[in-house]
Amino acid sequence: MTARTVTVWTGDHGDVTIPEPFWCLGDHEPEGYREDVEHRGEDVVLTVPTPCHGETKLSTLTLVQRPFSPTDRDVKVTVELDGDWHDLSAGQLAQLTDSLVVLAVGPLHRFIERLQLLEAGGGQR
Repeated sequence: MTARTVTVWTGDHGDVTIPEPFWCLGDHEPEGYREDVEHRGEDVVLTVPTPCHGETKLSTLTLVQRPFSPTDRDVKVTVELDGDWHDLSAGQLAQLTDSLVVLAVGPLHRFIERLQLLEAGGGQR
């Protein structure tokens, strides 16, 4: 099996040919600088159900790699949180996931209990 490659035009190095990972969607726009060339995978949109708007986006995750980055050439997951994108390693993504679990069983669960008390008439005066 022959490895796939892709050629991307850059303003500072002309045409640059690089291996194309199997997970990359292959959408490579001409880049201004070689260090900005990136591989991107398919977006995975995390949603939560709401009674008023149906499924609502919570976050988007995407595999990404910048093969000419001067600081980090590893494959990462880029996660959208509050309108910003954060590149995370597998370990960092695990920490984020653990934090979400802690929020779900901690503060969010306390809100559930409080709301259940109020709905049962235990807090209305």
